[in-house]
Amino acid sequence: MTMQSHRPFPRCAWAAAIAAVLLYGGAAAARELSVCIDSSSPTAAMDSHLAQAVAAHEGATLRVHKYDSDDNDEVNGMAHFGKLAGHDCSLVLGFPLDTDAPPTALGTLKATRPYAHTGFVLVTPANSKAAALDQLPHDSKVAVTYMTPPNLYFADHPDLQPNVELHDPETLAALAAGKTNAAMVWYPAVVGYQADHGARFEVHPLQERHARFDLVALYDAGHAPAAAAFDEAIASLHASGELAKLLSPYAEAGGQPEGGDRSAMAERPRTARVEAKPCATKSPTGGAPSSAPPALYTSEQATAGKQKFLDDCSQCHGPNLEGRAGPALKGPNFASAKADFHVRDIFTIVAHNMPATQPGTLPHDEYVAIMAFLLQQNGYPAGPSPLTYDEAMKSDVPLLYRGE
Repeated sequence: MTMQSHRPFPRCAWAAAIAAVLLYGGAAAARELSVCIDSSSPTAAMDSHLAQAVAAHEGATLRVHKYDSDDNDEVNGMAHFGKLAGHDCSLVLGFPLDTDAPPTALGTLKATRPYAHTGFVLVTPANSKAAALDQLPHDSKVAVTYMTPPNLYFADHPDLQPNVELHDPETLAALAAGKTNAAMVWYPAVVGYQADHGARFEVHPLQERHARFDLVALYDAGHAPAAAAFDEAIASLHASGELAKLLSPYAEAGGQPEGGDRSAMAERPRTARVEAKPCATKSPTGGAPSSAPPALYTSEQATAGKQKFLDDCSQCHGPNLEGRAGPALKGPNFASAKADFHVRDIFTIVAHNMPATQPGTLPHDEYVAIMAFLLQQNGYPAGPSPLTYDEAMKSDVPLLYRGE
């Protein structure tokens, strides 16, 4: 559905409106619920059923606009979601919000209250006894999907070996074929894979940071009434028990009023993790951190890293790190206090996931140079001592955007 024009209606439109009043006795036009659904998401069918139930509850006609998040030419970060919410539909269903680090990068968009809870899980062969990463044998190969949060967990579990695949089905196929000992995957993708392939795995929630997510609907300010009606419908469906049936088996029901209890998935105990003391604190005004950042790399490394980034990374992340098909790698939304990233977290993803066509294939010194460039672009100064691969893999220095 396209955005309504702000120009006055043409004469033919007024004539049609008057004709409708004469024909139907002045009855109000039927309400419409327009939603955008990601056709490549494993929860696409679930989102469609949910939209139908919400429309029925509201007494509205349903219009669905489908888009494909796997189409890199179509989807470009939050700018694309802004276009969807502003032009194609009132609500964009199925958007995941990290419960550990609520994002600040929604731009002008807003989010409904969570209607579902899901997340990333540890997947092992049937009859496996391992229910957590620290229970896997030393040097276990663990499959992960390119540029997903579980890539971060190798920094906390250095005895595990990553096997990076480009898509969730390939990640699970590697496990099914016995190429890896385990996999870390988005839970709805596991449900879909098992149904399609008849596979049977042991599945356990990951007790790691950035593993639990809320599913919400995105909307812009002009569609606030639609969002309010959606929240009301979700609350009613939750109270009747229908919401849980609509979401099963992909997710657990949300729909609780603000301040209410969270679902069992969101409330499971988390693995204890010793956090390093930060080298700097964020300013009270929310700007750059107040204390001087450490010098972790040399200017020569950053210069070399810029060229390697342009050669191997800019196609997905933009020449200025602004983000394209891949996320932005610069700025307060990338390196934020809420995200709680450290240098080792980001370097683990860089070294294991880059470049997208051949993850983990560059020499160590080139990965270090790219990391030096990322540090430079996020406001960290150069120093006299070069950054090494081992230092980057172990660095607990908080990664916080410090301006140009």
